Amino acid sequence: MTRYVSREGRAGRVLVARLKPGSDLLLSIRDFVTKEEMKAGVILSGVGLLKKARIRNCKVLPEEYPITDSNRSYMSFEMPLEILGLSGNVSEVEGKPWVHAHVTLSGVKEEKNIVVGGHLIEGCVVFGFAEIIVMQLEDIEMAKKLDDETKTFQLFA
Repeated sequence: MTRYVSREGRAGRVLVARLKPGSDLLLSIRDFVTKEEMKAGVILSGVGLLKKARIRNCKVLPEEYPITDSNRSYMSFEMPLEILGLSGNVSEVEGKPWVHAHVTLSGVKEEKNIVVGGHLIEGCVVFGFAEIIVMQLEDIEMAKKLDDETKTFQLFA
């Protein structure tokens, strides 16, 4: 079965931000795109080093929508973690810029390399720096609206 909706836009300007030590990764990206008045975009790249991280994953699928915190796992780390990848998008939710991003991180635990990833949430604190590259999308509406089926805010409702 194939079920989807789609829209078309075009590439716009590319913006680069260097986040300074102590910055919250998600809040800084959200602030950056808000100040740039970006309402539609895609995160092209993210690299850097974190001293703390918080991520979220779905641990069990619910019998019915919506997915709630009881279906999720929250993980926190206080250790050096390299940002291996950061991907996501910028859209509007209720008229305000919204960043939906996932992150892949690596670190060393008990002399072994570990890799973790998940949904980016507040609490990822930059150590030295983080470099974020975001491309604005033009001629496309990326407003999330409440979806009747999933009971969550989704693109192209």
